Parts: sequence; structure tokens; C-alpha cells
Amino acid sequence: MSYSQAEFIVRFKRMSGFNIYYPMGFDDNGLPTERYVEATEGVSGRLISRSEFRRLCMEVTRQGATVYEGLWRDLGLSVDWTLRFSTIDDRCRRTAQLSFIDLYHKGLLYRAEDPVLWDTKLETALAQADLDWISRRSELHTIRFMDTEGNTLPISTTRPELLAACVAVFWHPADTRYRGRLSKQAVVPMFGQTVPVLCSEEVNPEFGTGLMMVCTFGDGEDVKKWKEHGLMTRICVDDTGRLTTLAAPYTGLELATARKRILGALDRAGLLSKSEPIEQSVAVGDRSREPVEYRMAAQWFVRLLGHEDEFLRRAEEIEWYPRQMKQRLVDWIKGLKYDWNISRQRYFGVPIPVWYVVETGDVIVARSEDLPVDPAEDAPPQWAERRYAGMTIIPETDVMDTWMTSSMSPMINSNWLGDLEKGATNRLFPMSIRVQAHEIIRTWLFYTLVKSHYHRDSRPWERVMISGWGLNERGQKISKQDLLGQSRDDEPSPYDPRHVIAKYGADAIRYWAAGGGLGHDLRYSEQAVRGGQKVANKLWNVARLCTILLEDFDPERTRRTRVFDRSLEDRWVLSEVGATVSRVTEAFENCDFSSAREMIDRLFWLTFCDNYVEFIKDRCWRPEQYPEGWKRSAQATIFESLRTLTALYAPLMPFITEAIYGRVFKPSERKTSIHVTGWPERGIGQMPVEDRTRMGILLGIVDSVRALRSDRKAHRGRIARLVIDVSGAGDDLVAVVEGLKPNVRSAVQANAVVFGEASGARRVGRTDIGVDFSLVG
Repeated sequence: MSYSQAEFIVRFKRMSGFNIYYPMGFDDNGLPTERYVEATEGVSGRLISRSEFRRLCMEVTRQGATVYEGLWRDLGLSVDWTLRFSTIDDRCRRTAQLSFIDLYHKGLLYRAEDPVLWDTKLETALAQADLDWISRRSELHTIRFMDTEGNTLPISTTRPELLAACVAVFWHPADTRYRGRLSKQAVVPMFGQTVPVLCSEEVNPEFGTGLMMVCTFGDGEDVKKWKEHGLMTRICVDDTGRLTTLAAPYTGLELATARKRILGALDRAGLLSKSEPIEQSVAVGDRSREPVEYRMAAQWFVRLLGHEDEFLRRAEEIEWYPRQMKQRLVDWIKGLKYDWNISRQRYFGVPIPVWYVVETGDVIVARSEDLPVDPAEDAPPQWAERRYAGMTIIPETDVMDTWMTSSMSPMINSNWLGDLEKGATNRLFPMSIRVQAHEIIRTWLFYTLVKSHYHRDSRPWERVMISGWGLNERGQKISKQDLLGQSRDDEPSPYDPRHVIAKYGADAIRYWAAGGGLGHDLRYSEQAVRGGQKVANKLWNVARLCTILLEDFDPERTRRTRVFDRSLEDRWVLSEVGATVSRVTEAFENCDFSSAREMIDRLFWLTFCDNYVEFIKDRCWRPEQYPEGWKRSAQATIFESLRTLTALYAPLMPFITEAIYGRVFKPSERKTSIHVTGWPERGIGQMPVEDRTRMGILLGIVDSVRALRSDRKAHRGRIARLVIDVSGAGDDLVAVVEGLKPNVRSAVQANAVVFGEASGARRVGRTDIGVDFSLVG
């Protein structure tokens, strides 16, 4: 859905005369690839060299890229495949590492040992953007602490498993329950450590008992208190989410198990006052879905805090489609709590290009001319070995957050590396438009904006186009597993695009994708895809009919048949086509492909198929029955109208329109493809008022005849005699209808059109005329 939506704009812009730079990048250096390789190849990144593990991962990504390239080609994406890149290839690794070095020398990147967000399932640090929040049922336990004077301190907590990590107790200075009654120290039950009792106005006296247990670390508030008050550090949870020796005798237990056992021990000791249910909002890793913990670790951070106003200014410099999506970025920037932690304790990724001197703590940063490097396997620069001769140099083994590379995509594509070497600025930067889904505004979009601002003092693109999600019938996001997996009975997944394309055609699924408003999620509907197939079939059948009507037509006549020499119906349809071109062009310019599709459909089905083609068939087949030149006028008009309709549909449905172009228009235009021809011009504009009045009467007569056919179930058969009752009409109206007789005869395919009284006549709209007919026997 989202790739199709982006491609609608690409094809429109190409037909509008723009030279399109349309690459395809595969984001390969992330955690999903690593875990997939470990599972399928039966290896661990811990146990083999990083280069060997990278080789396995890259082989898997090449295979996956081949599958996706085939899918994208089947879908009709007009990508320039010579521009294909992978975020783990040499160019991208070099670009990401150069970004690290540039930020480091600009003072925008630093290393610190702080509490960091930690995913115990994936065993890696996370950034704020890697978190999701979920609501869950939990329990609030009230536990009896004691102060050093023997007073009971009832403390409510949802995390009794962290008692061994407790480093302080806080209360609100205005809480009269505790003012003047607390000593300066408290003893933690079961584990026995003595901790300070402190005041803070940030404590919520309404929560639990009003006393707050601070541990290292249960949540962000614990981290804040630990920093502000210089508290001791007691880490009782390890990298895997198990209790450490600090929590003996519960060492090695997973947190959920430890919680149950500690609560049981507290209860038996008479230290658990009560447990009550509570609704809790919990931060989880966006990939693992496991609650995050905090861990002390030396990590690399990109500075974000303190630069929020700069990022907000950049956000204002970008055009947003749809506009309301900008607010998501604004809210994210205003809600930043941490600098961007870019260190990941994984194996398949872009290595952090530094080494450390053990004796001095100095950081050795790789030289740009040596990139890409892997400090775990490559020696440090020779200058560093000479300077620190006799000292111990160790490599950084962490890799960078995958977004460190992905955030460089505009600079990868615009050859930032080459620009730095040449001292030039590539004309591709800033790029024209970023197309992406809404859930990664806080990551891909935001980080790219940050990098562009820091590296190039610029916005990364002029516009951003945000798509929604493709949903299943239950309203849930369709994942890659849904797309490429198998259903329970071993039949292809109903969401597998390869299966859908094989069954209905790529144009049909693209047509479905065009039905969703930009930025909105769209439920998958096989019925809607069938609707797209119906449009493709109708286009083809109408084009076949038109080729029959155009059998003796010379396209050169189109340029010699002036608009004002054409019949009323011809001028009308050209006016409708021209007006639609104007509206559709504006819609595409605003990335509003859904409205564009709706307007094209209306022109095609209602104006062109239901009316115009029916109006002119008879004059093409029986030209001798009509005024001279009417056939040529109709042929010129149908040729032009079908050509424009084909072009309007081309961005949405490239295959059927290419087939029609090749059959009908390519012989005279001699262009390679409709997709490299020009976008339709706006047309002749609005018809004069008097012509619109006459056309309205003609359409009214036709509608009335069709209604009579329906009433009498006379859907087929040529009309022998059409009677128009004008007995109640004024002279002006009679004169208009008199002049329309040839048009009416052609439009309803009647042998004769006469005036007369008809008792059973059907009234034509709000006019004072009626119609009746008899069929040929």
C-alpha cells in the first residue's frame, strides 16, 4: 500500500516533466536480520567472528532483497534499480561511521556511563524512540519498612523484586502524616541495607501510602532522584533480566518468579500489609514487547536535549502531507527526555569506529580515509599505536543503532561522501520528498532531520508524505509474516501480495491502495481489489470499442479538428476532461491520490462510458444519418478523451494503461511508453452558459429515456420513434429542443425524433417537456 502510494506521486511527477531520482534502499543491518540468521543458520553472533557473522547476514539479506525486488517489479514500481543500496554495504557503513566522526569532532556526540534503557530479552541498550507504552493489570503491594528509631514506614510499590536495589525513601514535605515523625534513615526489609529518608515535592502523596521507594533502577523517576541526590548505586538486575548476587538468596531468578517468591517471604514474615489490583502504564521494547529495565553502561550518545528549538524550526521548513502529521513530530520533540543512545550490544550492524586506551582512558577515533573499519577486527591507526606504545588498546565492540545509518539516507543518495571530498554540494540535496509510514516519524524522520541539521545545516527534504498502515479485516496491522506466510490449510496467505497480484493483477492492488486517504490506515478488502480489476477490465474493453470506432481515423486529424467545429457532446466531454485534468493535477500535487482516483473514476464511468461513448456510437456507425463532419468530430474527440483518461490513470494503474497506449496511441506518437510522455494539459476550459444549458437538457432527455426503459424493462432494442412532448414548454425551450434533435437521436439511438403529445410521457427533470418512445419490432 505505502510503496504504491509513493509511486503514484513518482509517476505523476515524471510525466509532469521532472527527472526523477528514485532509488531503492534495503535496511539490512538491523536486529530482525540478526535474529533471523541466528535462528535459521543455527549460529550465534557471540561465538563466531563479526566478519563471518556479517557474511552470513549479508547472504540472507541478498536473498531477501531478491524476493522483494521481484515483488516490487511485479507491483510496477518504477525504481531505478542501478541505484539500489543496502544499509550494510561499504558505502553506507562508511557514511554512517563518517557521521559518527563528524558529530564527535563537533562536540555533538559523547560517551558516558549512565543508566540506560535496557531490553533484557534482546540484551541491548535502547533509545527513547525504541519504546512503546502498554497498559496492563498489576498489583500494588504495601510493605512494612522500619526507620532506625523503630517506626513503621508503609511503602507501596509494584516492584518488590527490586528491594535489594533500594537506595532511598522519599516523602512529600507537606504530607502531615510523616512530618516530624520520620528519622533520617530507614532499613529495607529482608535485605537489611540502611538507606536515607529524604523529602521531595515531586513525590505524589496521593499514590499508595505517600512514601516512595527509590531503587537503582526501577523507572525514569528513580534515575532522576539518583542523579539529583547523589544516591548510592545497587544493581540487582543483570543484562538478561535475572537477579544478581546482590539479591541473594534469589540470585538467578527471572523477575516474575523473584517477585512471587519475595512476596511470599514478606507475607510469611508479617511484612506485607496488603496487595491490591492496579492499572499500570509500562514501557516495553518496540520489538521484544518486554518491559524495559535500566542498566549502568558506558554508551555513546548524540546530543538532542538543548537543541529542541532548532529541530522545531527545521520541522517548520518542511511541507507536510497530510499537514496534521507535523504535530506528531512537534509533540515528540517537545517530549524528549534523553539524548539519543546509539550504542547497541549486537553483532550485525555498523561498528562504532573507536578504540580505547586502558591506562589513560583516551578515545582513538578512526580516520575518515580508513573507513569503513571494524575495531573488533581491524588494528587502530598507526599514529595511535606509536603514541600509545606499550599501553593496552582495546576495541569498541558495540555497533551503532540502525537508525544511525538510515538517518543518513538523503546524504547517502546525494553522495555526501563525494561532496566532502570535492568540497561541493550535490543538487539532489535537500531531496524533494520523503515517503514513509506514520509510526516511524519519531525515528526515521526525526533522526534524519537531526543528522541533516547537524551535518549540513539544512532540512533533509522539501516535503514529507506520510502513509498509514495496511490493516486486516479486524483492523490490525498486517505484518511481513502475514504477507509472505501460509494460512492454516497451507493455502497462500490472503494478504500475500504475490498471490493477490497473480489472481487480480498489480493494477488492482494498486487501485485498492489509492483508495486510502494519505496518512490514514486502510483495511484490506478483497472486494475493493476486485473493484480495481473491474476498472482495469472496463478500461481495456472501452479501449477495444474505441479502436473499432476509430478504424478509419487518422490521428493527424486531431490537430486539424478545431474545438469550436465540434458537436455539442464533443465540446461538453472535452470541457469535462479539461476540468478534471485541472482538479486531478492539483490533487496529485498535494499528494492526494485518493481524491485524484475518485475524480478520474467519475470522469471515466459517468461522463465517458455511461454517456459520451453511448452518445456517439450511432453517428460513427451510421454517419450518413447525421450532419456532415459529426463522425470525424466524434472520432477526434474520443481519441483525445481516451488518451487523456489513459494518462490520468497511468500513475495509479501502469500496466493496463501501458497496454492501451501501445495498442491505440503509440503507433502515432512513437514514444517508448506512456509513462515518459507528458502529463495532460488542462484543456479548453468551461463551456459557455448557453452550451451548458443545452447539454443539461440533452442529458435530462437521455436520463428520462433510460428511466422509461427501466420502468418498462425494455433495456435492449433500438428506439423506432422518440416523442418529445413540448406542449407545455415556452417558445425558447422548444427552439432549444428543436436544435437538439440530431443530438438526441444519436444519444438514444433512435430512428426518428418527433414533437407530439404523449399521455404517458416522462417529465425531463424540472423542465416542461416529456418523452415517450416505441421500440423497433
